[in-house]
Amino acid sequence: MTATDKQRQAWVPAFPGQRPPFQPGHELSMRHGAYSPRHVDPLAVELVEGALADDAVSFLRQPAYRSALWAWGRAEARVQLLAEHLADHEADGCRSCPDCARWDEQLRKWESAAATQRARLGLDPLSRARLGRDVAATSVDVARLMAGLDDDQADEEVRHDAG
Repeated sequence: MTATDKQRQAWVPAFPGQRPPFQPGHELSMRHGAYSPRHVDPLAVELVEGALADDAVSFLRQPAYRSALWAWGRAEARVQLLAEHLADHEADGCRSCPDCARWDEQLRKWESAAATQRARLGLDPLSRARLGRDVAATSVDVARLMAGLDDDQADEEVRHDAG
């Protein structure tokens, strides 16, 4: 029996109606979960797995992208949790309480972070097009370099055969 189990069994209310102590892992005080790994991480895993399954961005499967992809997934997950919570709160009739303003500010902050990370990883159309252009340009440069080496070798062989 753990110490926590012993405490639960030993607890006796000090007055009628007193509630028992909070249990480990409770979520009674949580508002939106955007800062709770228990809520953020499963959503982030889902988002990252989705990105890794997309052949259009297969380069993200390289280990060098792992931490950037995880940071993006966590930012996107926080956006989702905050947006859902804010929508639920507003659906309950609130439009301008201090909590709404604070959550809206947090939402904008995380949306900006997610958008920045999305662009860096090539996960939006514009950044994907730019990335594709850069990869194509690099391929052309490498091809030109290789062609130049082939020409130099051919010239060297002609000089060698002539001499």
